[in-house]
Amino acid sequence: MNKTGKAIPSLKHTNLFNIINTSIMLLIVIITLFPFIRILVSSISDPLLVMQNKITLIPKGITLGNYRVVFSNNMIVLSYWNTIKYTSLGTLINVVFTVLMAYPLSRKRFLGRIIFMKMIAFTLLFGGGIIPTFIVVKTLGLNNKIWAVVLLGAVNTWYLIITRTFFDTLPASLEESAVIDGCNDIQVFLRIMLPLSTPILATITLFYAVNHWNSYFVPMIYLNDKEKYPLQIFLRNLLIVGEMSHYAGRTSGSSDQFTFVSQSIKYTAIVVTTLPIILVYPFLQKYFVKGVMIGSIKG
Repeated sequence: MNKTGKAIPSLKHTNLFNIINTSIMLLIVIITLFPFIRILVSSISDPLLVMQNKITLIPKGITLGNYRVVFSNNMIVLSYWNTIKYTSLGTLINVVFTVLMAYPLSRKRFLGRIIFMKMIAFTLLFGGGIIPTFIVVKTLGLNNKIWAVVLLGAVNTWYLIITRTFFDTLPASLEESAVIDGCNDIQVFLRIMLPLSTPILATITLFYAVNHWNSYFVPMIYLNDKEKYPLQIFLRNLLIVGEMSHYAGRTSGSSDQFTFVSQSIKYTAIVVTTLPIILVYPFLQKYFVKGVMIGSIKG
């Protein structure tokens, strides 16, 4: 027992806890990674073996033919470009608007900040719905335009609250010192607060970018031209609607052979559409973790 009279856990119990905890974490990691590894392995394996369910976690009959067939479709290249445009422009708009709203709301001298926060929090519980939103977009003339995708939901309420909370954690003495040195509010924000906000900026940038990259419902509703479809619409049409007519001409042989190839093409398309955004995580992980933890200190 320690000086306070509380029992100190024995080394045996501590080791047992670590073993159980590590085992559970490894099990969760395996369950999480298995589908990704299975799809990746299937995309580079022989299509016939994939169709016969002979592929698990080790590729067999390794081939890159599936990727050549996928990229032979001009639509996937165009969809890639559209997704990059929507993600880049949309994320920029999201981050700028979120920061410009969050910083004033974090200043205690801002009159009405509590009322504004209550109005913003209200949107977490209630929304206008799909039909009123569609009417607004159509009335503004944004239908079938890029702005319908990037402007809709320009500020996410939850990300706004996280960002405002982060600004709350920054010492008020920094602002006071800058004001004494002759800085105005804009200079304090640009020269002091914004450079210190790298963790939260990286966090919400990652959140917004992933949302835009994975978005398919909004483009599906507001975009009518196939040449404006993002990557996720292309993937949806490939997996659900079954638009494989382009690839039918790219494969030789019987219809059964095309069936084999089509399964591998679907796996390959999933890898092609998801891999880029997955590769972004390692570069932003340190900022991501720090931003979430700091933003959760205060409510």
